[in-house]
Amino acid sequence: MLLRGLLKSKDIVSNQRVYDHVVESVFRVYLLQPLALEVRLGQAAIGMQMTPAGLEFSLPALYKFAVFEVQDPDPDPDPDIQSYTSFRRCLYGQQTQVRLHALDAEVVIAQNHKNVNMSIYRLQTLASSTLELALT
Repeated sequence: MLLRGLLKSKDIVSNQRVYDHVVESVFRVYLLQPLALEVRLGQAAIGMQMTPAGLEFSLPALYKFAVFEVQDPDPDPDPDIQSYTSFRRCLYGQQTQVRLHALDAEVVIAQNHKNVNMSIYRLQTLASSTLELALT
């Protein structure tokens, strides 16, 4: 019983492909090559947008975009794809902000709708955050 629990938790940790894709291939690309991400967002036609303040998204839209990019073009869904719940747990983990701070960026709540799935989040540079605080 204990072994089964350990194996199950190991699978959860190792199956972070969607989360890792978001941090490395969405957030990092937005910060370093925003035009490349803009093209990809246009091809996917998913509710995420680049604004002067940063990359704005809902968590379901971000997950859907990442799954669109990670999954094979095969019409059958990948049964091993990271679940939305697991993705969200990873995204809320402290490692996300640590990894983003190394790139001088952070994720903030842009519009709080009192529901994590409906709220709009923004990936922005730390300089944007400092400027925003200075203006208020």
